[in-house]
Amino acid sequence: MKRSSMVLALLSVSVIVGCKPNAPTTNEAPLYVSTFDVGEPVKNQFRQFKGQVVPAEQTELAFRRAGEVLHVLVKTGDNVKKGQLLAKLDDATAQQAFNDTQAQFDLALKQYQRGEELFKREMISSAERDRLYANQKLAKAQFELAKNQLAYTRLVAPFDGAVSEVFTERFETVAVGEPVVNLYKDESLYVEIELSDNVLTMINPESARAPYRPMVSFSGHTEQYQMQYLEHSSEPSAQSGSYLMWLAMPQIQPQVLPGTSASITVDMVAAGISAIEGYQVPMSVLQAGDEPGQFYVWKLEDSLPNRVEVAISQINGHGAVVHRGVSQGDQLIRSNLRKLRAGTPVKLVEKNNG
Repeated sequence: MKRSSMVLALLSVSVIVGCKPNAPTTNEAPLYVSTFDVGEPVKNQFRQFKGQVVPAEQTELAFRRAGEVLHVLVKTGDNVKKGQLLAKLDDATAQQAFNDTQAQFDLALKQYQRGEELFKREMISSAERDRLYANQKLAKAQFELAKNQLAYTRLVAPFDGAVSEVFTERFETVAVGEPVVNLYKDESLYVEIELSDNVLTMINPESARAPYRPMVSFSGHTEQYQMQYLEHSSEPSAQSGSYLMWLAMPQIQPQVLPGTSASITVDMVAAGISAIEGYQVPMSVLQAGDEPGQFYVWKLEDSLPNRVEVAISQINGHGAVVHRGVSQGDQLIRSNLRKLRAGTPVKLVEKNNG
């Protein structure tokens, strides 16, 4: 009985083993990619930049004393003349101090003048005359101080211009130096442009001041105008990381207001700036990085993909112009970019330079 049970168990195991399928042999399929061959470098003599009109020689105006704002006499967009009253503080206390010190100075001056006559007649001593002189000098200093404090309650325009912003309303209390009105010179027109570091390095300030002037068109205006180089920043903007350049020209009619968009066309050669060199590549070879403005390409080297960071100088209708990271003759992978891993072999299915 025991022998029969053992034979039956062995037969069952044999059947189970015989029925178990063989473990599949997995051969991972290769990753097929297409590539783009980098051609000869391109040179772009003409460049277009986007800009924006900004206030010319903008100045924040503030009171030179603290107090309550009694009147604000201008609003955003107003044109003002030099010396025009823009805002006024409550001057009751300052006016009273001015009246008191003026009366004290008038009295001290008369006493001194009378003392001079008496001294000439030898009716008072030189010490008494010196005391009268000192009193009138002190009274004059206090009067001048009160007169200045009264003048500081009035905010006037230091030049002809336009109001770009009003920060304070009536009955608000302001501190010394707190901005009240923003004023800019409206007879001049400034355009601000953002530049990448590679363009900025090609600018020679001396050549930028040469007779060449780029052509600018403004949104809402049909004509083009010539502008001259003004200056550029030496540090990148904290917000965009780009450098700023300013162009200038006289104001036109109808006026171009701050905030208007502008398009600037530059002949790089005529401007004394080297024509931008780079390599034209299709957008399909670019892979965005983790940081804003960061891009990579995958180079095919000995059938292995290699990820390389690149710098883009411009985007055009044919793709992008890369000025750092690629060279003529490089094979750039343009398909299955998300599946690529450095050092993993790939197979080339086609070479597409379209």
